Amino acid sequence: MKRIWYLLLVSVFIMSACSKQKVQPSVQPDIEEPSNLVEKPAEPPTPHVFKADPSSFHFIADWLTDTRILYVEKDEGMYKVNYFDIETGESGLVYKDESFIIDVLVHPSRDYLLVHTSEQANAAVVKVIGMDGTIQHQAEIDSIELSVEWNRDNPDKILFAAFQEDWSFDLFAFDGLDDSLSVVNFDDPFSKWASNDRIMGLLFNGHPLDGGEVRLFRLDTEETRTIEMDNVIYHDVFEDSLVVVQVNDHDTFNYTVRNLEGTVIAGWTLPAVSNYSEWVTPEIEWLDGNRLIVKSAEKSGQLDEMASGFNLYLIENGNLEQLTNGLDAGPLKCSPSRRYCVNGYTSDELIDMKTKEKHKWIEIDN
Repeated sequence: MKRIWYLLLVSVFIMSACSKQKVQPSVQPDIEEPSNLVEKPAEPPTPHVFKADPSSFHFIADWLTDTRILYVEKDEGMYKVNYFDIETGESGLVYKDESFIIDVLVHPSRDYLLVHTSEQANAAVVKVIGMDGTIQHQAEIDSIELSVEWNRDNPDKILFAAFQEDWSFDLFAFDGLDDSLSVVNFDDPFSKWASNDRIMGLLFNGHPLDGGEVRLFRLDTEETRTIEMDNVIYHDVFEDSLVVVQVNDHDTFNYTVRNLEGTVIAGWTLPAVSNYSEWVTPEIEWLDGNRLIVKSAEKSGQLDEMASGFNLYLIENGNLEQLTNGLDAGPLKCSPSRRYCVNGYTSDELIDMKTKEKHKWIEIDN
């Protein structure tokens, strides 16, 4: 009996082994698979083309998300803020208003829009809109031109510089916590937020071509402090970092990244450009406190001689990497992740920062 059970067990093991041998792969595990079976990386999407109707289209405003760009049009008597998705081609309505829309800004938190409207030539109405389309705050300011500086960290804090016909101005601080609008006794209409209660500005003692000095101003106490540096023609603030452009001759801009006390962290030089009576310094896009995207001319000279002679650089710890070239001097607006940027006075040129390719993404239908 034991012998019979032994033979049965041996038979089972032999059948099991044969069964396993049949499902074993014919190729040994340590042999590489053919290269044509390796999955190729996906090609980056080609941006969709936005076909604008010239009878209704007004302007490109700002980035709503990493792929959606806001634009303004007039349709059926209403001014509409719409989006166009460059990766899907989808479009849709975000907000509409009966009043003429002059500008639209998106807060860095992506939770609010600032819509600058006007029904009269000498007055502006500014509305802060939630993403559900509801008005959160509203302020009316007498002006023929209005400059807006929105606090990056606190959407309730906004600076307004209201210009009059003789180009005199008043500087106002808006606080959304109590919807108050207070006069700021500081002489730079293009001041930047340095914190919730401090702003930073440039004060010129002589001609703007000679540069000025950077000052910090406390809104609550009106205390002013000078940061020791000379010949400053441009500055911008990101969290605890400050970028400063100084001119020491007529051919070179000196850039430095500093902390808010003025200590230099990194520096580099780029060609200087002027518009006869003033220096031209393109806006800067911050990636973080040590990395920036900067547009600069290929050579020094006058702005009207530059045409498309501007390059785009990534600056990291003072080191320059050229991203693309052949750009004009118009504004640069980048998506939240800085994957895409639109460039030019009409924002019709799209730059893919990953592939470093440029695309014309707007067509005007005639």
